[in-house]
Amino acid sequence: MQAVQPQLATLLESEPMMPDSEPFGPKTAVDSGQVETTVIEPVTCLVCGCLCDDIAVVKQGENITEAGNACALGTDWLLRDRSHEPGKHAALIQGQPVEVAEAVEQAARMLMKAHAPIILGLGRSTNETVAAALELADRIGAVVEPGNNRSSAPRVLAFQRVGRVSATLGEVKNRADVVVFWGANPVVSHPRHWQRYSVEPRGRFIPDGRAGRTVIVVDQKRTATAEQADLFLEIDASRQFEVLWVLRALVRGVVLDPIRVREIADADLQRLQELGGRLMAARYGAFFHGPLIAQGTMTEASATLEAAYGLVRDLNRQARFVILSMGEPGNSQGAEAVLTWQTGFPTSVDLSAGYPRSLPGVTTASRWLGCGEADLALIVGSVPLEQLDENSREHLEKIPAVVIAPRDDTDPWPAEPGVRCFAATPGLDDAGTVMRVDGVSLPLRPVRTSPFLTEREWLEAIVKQMTSFRNV
Repeated sequence: MQAVQPQLATLLESEPMMPDSEPFGPKTAVDSGQVETTVIEPVTCLVCGCLCDDIAVVKQGENITEAGNACALGTDWLLRDRSHEPGKHAALIQGQPVEVAEAVEQAARMLMKAHAPIILGLGRSTNETVAAALELADRIGAVVEPGNNRSSAPRVLAFQRVGRVSATLGEVKNRADVVVFWGANPVVSHPRHWQRYSVEPRGRFIPDGRAGRTVIVVDQKRTATAEQADLFLEIDASRQFEVLWVLRALVRGVVLDPIRVREIADADLQRLQELGGRLMAARYGAFFHGPLIAQGTMTEASATLEAAYGLVRDLNRQARFVILSMGEPGNSQGAEAVLTWQTGFPTSVDLSAGYPRSLPGVTTASRWLGCGEADLALIVGSVPLEQLDENSREHLEKIPAVVIAPRDDTDPWPAEPGVRCFAATPGLDDAGTVMRVDGVSLPLRPVRTSPFLTEREWLEAIVKQMTSFRNV
């Protein structure tokens, strides 16, 4: 765990926690310059799939100055200037500043007139915001696709077809003596995953931490994570399916021909046997997969994930083995969970018929936009445009749009949609709950006050306005 910064450590030492006091909450002190300094902890960081919930944020006034325990990625996210000063306009209509009431009324009129609306984004929104978006979608008969369908759909389909052996990250920390990173580079993409959950931490049954674990990396090239691994296997990304099935055969004790393995999997059988031996020697193994495993078409990615789930199931014949995704930034897992418990489907839900439907490849955003059916888009947060093909992106830019998102200069959405509503940033100014990749729900503790409504408040205001129009 990263050491807490000096200013934060000094402040905490000056404010000892009493045994009967509240365990969480802000702690305030005044320095010699009479500037109020506040520590808020614990704070949950949404910058990567780890969703670290032990961050201690230091504020001077409304400016965040330090982030204790955060990695470099989390520190950059927490300290980034998002221009949330009071006095900023709350919304735009055709690029012109307007008040909240006018933006809500215009957005409600646009959504009520739409014949085939689509709701996108929600990947970094709270569970409560996703639920509000679903209520709105049900009223207008919209298609809802949270997060990035290109990465989530193969995982969902594979899980539905063959199941998955899973666990919490806490269980991995305490029990895993063999850790596999398949197509993942957590040293760069999820720094505290390595430090807090999978490799370095001392666990209840792994008291030696890193010294008590075997770390295996399988990737298409040598990465920073591979440099620190005990075993690295370089594979062709287009042959992952074949490599996984060779490993399944080896785990089951099947005798294989080295020449055929080279032809089919483009890999050396001896190296795969070494990898298989390390996997079978585990008392408790954890298999973490990254974005590489979802390459190719949806069918190819789903088949590769099914092979990985099957390999882990085979390994459970002789030891405990689990498989988990590294996780995407934000709350895509929570968005899928909310859709599932309210509609029965985790992604790409079509409510236009008056009841929920989900057909892979049919109710997806890329198909809905690519064939020109959608006539209005409601964007909540940001849209991962990489999931859309060129035709879909072109159509998305042509149709009217209502965008509800934090004011962020890195937002890829065009600057002047029909209605642009500026919202508080989840995790910084917006409270709620999110879900980690292992299914554990975590609270969001706002660290500052935003002059803007939250995403959920915007959606609820629009629904209320639509109800008033119908009652007139």
